[in-house]
Amino acid sequence: NGSAELKLTESAVNRLSDGTWLAVCRQEGGTRNYVFTQSKDGKVWTPGEYRNVIPNGTSSKPTFDRIGDRYWLGWQEATASGTVSRSVFNIEVSRDGANWERKYRFVTDKSFQYPTFREHDGKVYVCVTQGDNSPSRKERIMFGRVE
Repeated sequence: NGSAELKLTESAVNRLSDGTWLAVCRQEGGTRNYVFTQSKDGKVWTPGEYRNVIPNGTSSKPTFDRIGDRYWLGWQEATASGTVSRSVFNIEVSRDGANWERKYRFVTDKSFQYPTFREHDGKVYVCVTQGDNSPSRKERIMFGRVE
C-alpha cells in the first residue's frame, strides 16, 4: 500500500455501500498517524493516503464501524488530557466514507483505549479500557450506552 516507510500496523476495515473496501491504518511514528486505503476487491489496495478528517492523530488502533446508516470512524488524538496519553478519542460519522463530521469527542483524565461500539435494539453501546499513568496502570473495562 505504498512506501514501506509508512510503518503501518493495526487497521480497521469496512465495506462501503458501493461495495468498495475502505481501511484506516495506524502508522507508527511520523506527524500524521493514520492513512486511508481503498480496494474494489479486497486484494489490491490503493497507496495509503492522509485525509484531513484526522488532522492530529497519535499511534493507536482506529475503529471503523457501520452503525445504522452511518460509518463511525474512531481515532486517538495526539492532544492529551493532563499527563495521561490516549485520553482524547474522537468519533467522526459519514454516510459515504468520504465526507465526515464530528459526532463525539471523549476527553478524560484516564486513558480511553481500544473502544468497541455496537448497536443493539436501536441503542449504541461502548466498551473501552481505561487506566492512568501509575506504574500499576490500574486499568479497568468500562461499558455504557452512548445513545
